[in-house]
Amino acid sequence: MIDSLFFLIKSAFKNVFKNWLLTIASISILAVCLVVLGSVILIIGNINVFIDEVGNESQVVVYIEDDLGVEEITRINDELKAISNIGKIHYKSNEMILEEYKASLGEDAILFEDLEADTFRNSFVFNMKDIEKFDQPIFEVEKIDGIETIKERRKLVQRIVEIKDVLMFLSSWIILIFLVVSIVIITNSVKVSVYAKKQEIWLMKYVGATDAFIEAPYFMEGIIIGLVSSVVAIISQIYIYKNVLSPILSDLGFINPITIESVLPIVIIGFLIAGTVVGTIGSAYPVKKYLNV
Repeated sequence: MIDSLFFLIKSAFKNVFKNWLLTIASISILAVCLVVLGSVILIIGNINVFIDEVGNESQVVVYIEDDLGVEEITRINDELKAISNIGKIHYKSNEMILEEYKASLGEDAILFEDLEADTFRNSFVFNMKDIEKFDQPIFEVEKIDGIETIKERRKLVQRIVEIKDVLMFLSSWIILIFLVVSIVIITNSVKVSVYAKKQEIWLMKYVGATDAFIEAPYFMEGIIIGLVSSVVAIISQIYIYKNVLSPILSDLGFINPITIESVLPIVIIGFLIAGTVVGTIGSAYPVKKYLNV
């Protein structure tokens, strides 16, 4: 068992080094594909964090009619609570708003001592649980009796969501193209290995070697290419994110980039799995087709 495993690994590495030019091309293309995939996911992750932050900071303010009594204010509060996707609700009377306003002025508050609470309006303030599901709750809030106006930042949120959707659409096609190219190159690399050993394969079959035993080194070759590509991609991704993507996101001024360390385990596991799967797929076709010698 150990001897067979050693033979399998030895044969796979021999094939990898023998066709070094195609191997380097396979590793390079697949590594680039993985880095593009990782970069897009990291950028989208940062955008999602920003959207969540906008959702937390973009409070919806609902101004109510001035002549409403306690019972009507309570009714509005209950109706708001019944609407899905609305987070914690705060009622702010005009007196409370006046005090908050004076507190925000600091020492300059003395200049507004004569300012009366009637200058401000009673209101309810709340956040959206899911900022991407913004329209339906607002539509339901607008139907509540006693509400005069609604202040919200819907356009900003919609613009951010649209940018994210476009980015995901474009990145999906880019990633698909890179994956196809990677599989094709790995397929050609393994195909050359199989074709170059047609005579040896025939002899192995003649002496009774099973197809699985003959195929195993070529599958292992694809896996080795995938794993090496993954390692190269992980190192490249860390460097590119720290020195290129993160500074660019910081320079935008409104995104506080997540650290690569916080998602590094996910990046490592994801790259290793993706590289292994692509390497296996790339080696499967030529092994099955070209072993019929």
